[in-house]
Amino acid sequence: MIKCDNCGHENPDDAKLCYRCQAFLDPDKVGMTEFMDDTDYEEPEPRWGVARLTGSLILDVEDIDKRFVIPASDINEFILGRQDPHSGEAPQIDLTAYGALDKGVSRQHAFIKRVERGVLAVIDNASPNGTYLNGQRLVPQQPRILRDGDVIRLGHLSLNVIFEGLVAPIEASDSQQPNE
Repeated sequence: MIKCDNCGHENPDDAKLCYRCQAFLDPDKVGMTEFMDDTDYEEPEPRWGVARLTGSLILDVEDIDKRFVIPASDINEFILGRQDPHSGEAPQIDLTAYGALDKGVSRQHAFIKRVERGVLAVIDNASPNGTYLNGQRLVPQQPRILRDGDVIRLGHLSLNVIFEGLVAPIEASDSQQPNE
């Protein structure tokens, strides 16, 4: 049996995580994402933004002056996560410098993928602390359409989604409106 250093629970010898508190039991796993049991705290908020990206995707790290700007033409699929402290490998959107480890972000937490021309989806990569879109926890490996104004939360780290270069809707002028 392996005794958990975090809570003292006795676990089977082959366990990687404590059955009671989800702490890592293997000392070689230091630097891995800690399981947090308090990430499911928002009520879903309906959003009605545009779903077709024409310019650039901006991921604005909430409460920090950092923006990731990705031109629409460069987007096929990319990973959101943090750097591996052992190998130094980092995902395309590396959130390490923004407290990712302490906020429960996995190394390959989620990804954004083009699902059709101009339409993007966010997909949780079975992360232990979950991926949330506007407060709703995503089902792992199930794509959800991204819209301008959405908020993606990885554990406790939030990213505001902005579609730059949106075409403004055409408003009819008085001369174009039908006579009554």
